Amino acid sequence: MPLTLLLGGAAVLAAPPAFSCPAELGPTEQRAVAVAPDGWSATVEGEGPTRHVLTGFQINFGPVTKSDGAIYDDLKQKKDAQGGVTETATWKVAELEDAYAVCSYHRTAVVLVRPLKGYSECKLVNQRTRDTAFRLKEAGCR
Repeated sequence: MPLTLLLGGAAVLAAPPAFSCPAELGPTEQRAVAVAPDGWSATVEGEGPTRHVLTGFQINFGPVTKSDGAIYDDLKQKKDAQGGVTETATWKVAELEDAYAVCSYHRTAVVLVRPLKGYSECKLVNQRTRDTAFRLKEAGCR
């Protein structure tokens, strides 16, 4: 068999490159378009661009408009000596059909969506220090 056919076949079987949700979403336009109830006014807090840091991650069955999220396959918690906790959720996505990774961000309804065809696993890592809430540290797939 010619070497080019062997190499070409290997390229077809290669997994797509790993990815992570961006830690921050670029600026979005924020407008107060709602009609406020009597006695209230609708406005946008602060001036300039709003920071949108990564706050959520999910695996969705089908388009994000369907809102049908997958439950993680594994959840591990690791405690440290200072009372902090690292929580890692893992999804096995190789066998899922029409699945998407969905990255969500603080103070916006804009989400980043990526199809998962060819990926095998996705992970989310949350961390908290003693007496604080969990914060999303990273999320992505390989």
